[in-house]
Amino acid sequence: MSNAWETAQSLAEQHANSGGIFIRLSNNGDKVVGAFCGEPHAREVHWTGEKYVECTGDGCKLCAPGKRPSLRVMLNFYVPAESEMKVIEGGTAWFKDVIKVRDKYGLDKWLFEIERHGDSGDPKTTYSILPEEKTDDELRADIAAAALHDLANIGNGEEEEKAPAKSRAGSINPRVAGELVAQLKALPRSDVDTFLAEFKVERVRDLQASDEAKARKYIASLTAPQDDSEIDPFA
Repeated sequence: MSNAWETAQSLAEQHANSGGIFIRLSNNGDKVVGAFCGEPHAREVHWTGEKYVECTGDGCKLCAPGKRPSLRVMLNFYVPAESEMKVIEGGTAWFKDVIKVRDKYGLDKWLFEIERHGDSGDPKTTYSILPEEKTDDELRADIAAAALHDLANIGNGEEEEKAPAKSRAGSINPRVAGELVAQLKALPRSDVDTFLAEFKVERVRDLQASDEAKARKYIASLTAPQDDSEIDPFA
């Protein structure tokens, strides 16, 4: 029997799981490569059989004998293959592995491959997190231009699959940040470092909205043609 049906089914599931902001590794062997970004958002939740509901602590109606809440941790995760900031979520064991690779490799210098080991519905499913490759200057610039998702609001169930990436309060508009990144990419790395030092930020997306005009003017000064003609100081 041809495996065409299995191949088509696998591709269909991959496409069904794409498009939202959450990364879905639904089947054994599913994997994704990307970069962890920003701060984690942890919450204690109960599984209702259909979705996770956040535990309210004392007086929680879902807290019954033998039904302790479980830990779920969300992180922003930039996926280069889609040029998009996504959200990835896991439990206690998964997050402990994230901490291990953070401590050993640093999350700001590497892309990591996350792979599922276990069929859909298997309670013994585990996930491996392995360094894939180091990020280069161009990719770091792309990541810097991508806005982070508001994990706290997503965690509270506010438009989980439709919530757009939100700019942090006072931060530059993601679209503007992308324009600035595109201009900076054409400059030598030393000029990019000078620009970041001038505005006292590590990433373009960390710029304040109030600095937009100044940033545009500064980049224009770096890209302006230089007059190399010799000037006679005694003329």
